[in-house]
Amino acid sequence: MKRNISLIGMAGVGKSFTSRALADKLDYKYVSADELITREAGKMGADKNMLSDTVFIGMEESVIVSLQDKTNTIIDTGGSVIYSPKAMEVLDRISFIVYLSDSLKNIKKRFDNRREPHLVGMAVGMTFEKLLAQREKLYEKYAHIKINVSENRNGLVSEIVSEYKKIR
Repeated sequence: MKRNISLIGMAGVGKSFTSRALADKLDYKYVSADELITREAGKMGADKNMLSDTVFIGMEESVIVSLQDKTNTIIDTGGSVIYSPKAMEVLDRISFIVYLSDSLKNIKKRFDNRREPHLVGMAVGMTFEKLLAQREKLYEKYAHIKINVSENRNGLVSEIVSEYKKIR
């Protein structure tokens, strides 16, 4: 039985906003993997935005593994969680995984507005477009359902809750 809901998707797609709305609707706890990573990086005296991709992914994996005993929780993952098979295996075991998707144009606009300094996978020569295409395959591989946020803006939370109740 899936005791939690995890949202995956590209940075800027709306995972945090949707996660909080789901937590309110279901009266579940809300956990932000990014906030936990920020805390862990701070314990090391580091800024999470300055970590190498390898260190960041390892920290992200540890944070997800630490959640494996959670119940009745909405897990707001980072967009790069799909780079850790171990983290995704834990999420698959403990949660209903929802992939929030949107058009490149919409995601890029929201991401740029956030002015985040770091995006895992943005190596030299990589574009946002190429990174999204690369990640989309992994998001689809791990998700139990995929929902386009622009096509379901008004009923997004209700649709996720409805799908979640089918598997509980």
